[in-house]
Amino acid sequence: MWSYRSIFPLVRLLPPEFAHRLALWTLRLPWRIPAPSDPFTWRGLTFRNRVGIAAGFDKNAECAAGIERLGAGFVEVGTVLVAPWKGNPVSPRMARLVPQRALWNRLGFTSIGVERVKKNLARFPREQRRGMVVACNIGPHPGNLKKAADRTAALATARDELSQLLTELHPLAEMFVINLSSPNTPGLRSLLQCAELLEAVLLPLRRRLRELDETAAHAHATPMLIKLPPEDESRNAWSEETLSKVLTPMLQSDACDGFVAVNTSVRLALEHFPQAGPDLPGGISGEPLQAEALRVVRLVRDIIGPERLLIGCGGIGAPEHVPPFFAAGANLVELYSGMIFAGPGLVARCAAAKQRA
Repeated sequence: MWSYRSIFPLVRLLPPEFAHRLALWTLRLPWRIPAPSDPFTWRGLTFRNRVGIAAGFDKNAECAAGIERLGAGFVEVGTVLVAPWKGNPVSPRMARLVPQRALWNRLGFTSIGVERVKKNLARFPREQRRGMVVACNIGPHPGNLKKAADRTAALATARDELSQLLTELHPLAEMFVINLSSPNTPGLRSLLQCAELLEAVLLPLRRRLRELDETAAHAHATPMLIKLPPEDESRNAWSEETLSKVLTPMLQSDACDGFVAVNTSVRLALEHFPQAGPDLPGGISGEPLQAEALRVVRLVRDIIGPERLLIGCGGIGAPEHVPPFFAAGANLVELYSGMIFAGPGLVARCAAAKQRA
């Protein structure tokens, strides 16, 4: 097989968004990397191995079948929106930070909309997935959030749109991740820490998902996770006290099954890519995020206890980066930016590293 290391000098010459589209196209080709078998079952849902692809890579479920051929145990498609959205009308929107092995982006929920995503997922039904779990990462539409007159209206918009997305995608998805942590949609992260979120959004979504599961063909309950940012709404590293105040009410009310930790970092974006500016600084993923991601995974596990599902994400760029996430308390891990620098074979290599650990 060709060496990704040998072609990366050419890849880095391409504009990042074009290179991303090219990567999605190559995954439609019929090549396969054998998937390491390391099954993990959580409340009836079995993952063929513990390494998945994070949201943002396959935003529109265009190449879920190709991701299965990479050997992934699961994939988060999305973030999926109720209607198409072109993202933030700014330039640049994405940049590689090669010396740091990092990716900066401020795309802002680019999406073709749920109707077309449903059609794409329908072409890759459960019986063809070979044990790879397909999760849908869903979020409120930035254009509609911007129109909200106040926080109460924004919460109502989020609730209604997320409920619609659960309903439409439930027959096609095996897990859901609620994305209220993207730094690229103004006002979104502040919803995560507002006192009204639980009653206004999360509990209605939980009830709706249970209603859908009651009439579903599959036996397992559909997990609903919440994706967390690596910092609080003031862009400071989470303190245990502040994070506990956010998570504990969710746990006490059983508003979710677990968490994905973490999303991209605004604080690191300001440090590593200051030319982006303070108004829409974007977020950093990749290896600079790893230490903070591990720290948040440890904090979250200490707060939520052993029973909830926890997915670690942030800075995995080599197989040796995987075991520390499990030592910190993760049940599963995800990667995305690491593939830009290490190639598509990274997924199977990381899954094999967990299998050996």
